[in-house]
Amino acid sequence: MIDHPLRLDPDALDPAFALARRHVDEGAAPFTILAVATSAGLIRAEAVPGPRAPRVTVDAVCLLASITKPVVALGVMQLVADGRLRLADEIDRHVPEFSRPGKPRVTAWHLLSHTSGLPDFELAEIAASRPDHDAMVRRACEAQLAFAPGTRFEYCSLSFDLLAELITRIAGEPYPAYLRRRILEPLRMTSTTFDPFDGLRARMAPVLSSGVPGAIEPEVPREQRLAELRHLVSMALPGGGLWSSAADLVRMGRAMLRGGELDGARILPPAYVALMTREQTVGGLGAADDPIRASHHALGWAKPDPRTDPASPAAFGHSGATGTRLWIDPLHDLVVVYLTGAQGFPLRLIDEAVQAVYAALR
Repeated sequence: MIDHPLRLDPDALDPAFALARRHVDEGAAPFTILAVATSAGLIRAEAVPGPRAPRVTVDAVCLLASITKPVVALGVMQLVADGRLRLADEIDRHVPEFSRPGKPRVTAWHLLSHTSGLPDFELAEIAASRPDHDAMVRRACEAQLAFAPGTRFEYCSLSFDLLAELITRIAGEPYPAYLRRRILEPLRMTSTTFDPFDGLRARMAPVLSSGVPGAIEPEVPREQRLAELRHLVSMALPGGGLWSSAADLVRMGRAMLRGGELDGARILPPAYVALMTREQTVGGLGAADDPIRASHHALGWAKPDPRTDPASPAAFGHSGATGTRLWIDPLHDLVVVYLTGAQGFPLRLIDEAVQAVYAALR
């Protein structure tokens, strides 16, 4: 691990935290939680409750949505580091029913890099059909590929149902149990779970939107709200079902800054941290007609656009559709966590807050 001098004055972060407050004051977010840390520890964390979420505090447990993906990806990379899986392994080696006559070769690397060709699902459809994990795996196995694997980037949550199934079959235990045993418990992420009703219900933050499982408008009757949330929890979506707190995400970010280790617990060897956070969508895989809109992705993590983002090339992170982000920058020794409960929250507003944090670096 590289030692970094402390370059973050908590008071210098005032503009970033003022932006998070403005997002609530202007009605864009029901609440916000912003936390900033370095590899050495937390610098500052604050919650801003709003009229629609007046009881949210800084230790609230929020639906992470797609920040679930890098947690699952970490579990997969642990199997790679353990020698139990190769990134070049074809999926049907471990999930035989994925094989179909004439189906192109799809590997674990393709799934992690969003280059598999698997078609994604519509959340509204999933909300209506209410599949379980086994049904999602069958859906992935039966799907026809939209393009040849490895020829382009197309973001796909369904890939993570297959990756979670790889964990289950190779590790010999359900993927939620594996993730808890190998990642969450070693990092003491005690507020991170697929089921916040089990012990964390009092700290659950609301999810205020509509059209997806568990996304609730304030006027929905309490019984219906609970039923929808319980269904979302029962799915344990590996592409978007984890709930967590800012403090837990900070711990995960700090472990990644420290090459896969925190407080004596190692979740991944440094070489594999470097591998999974290295940009993979090079050579045109993430290309777009407008280069500014090109996709930059590692293995389970997003990467910054070097033309428009103040982050270093070493940075990585992930956002979620519920207005969440975990951002990690090893060069600047920085972890930023932004949480809200607004389904479809504009990413540009999170960008504003993160960029304000970068402006505070000295």
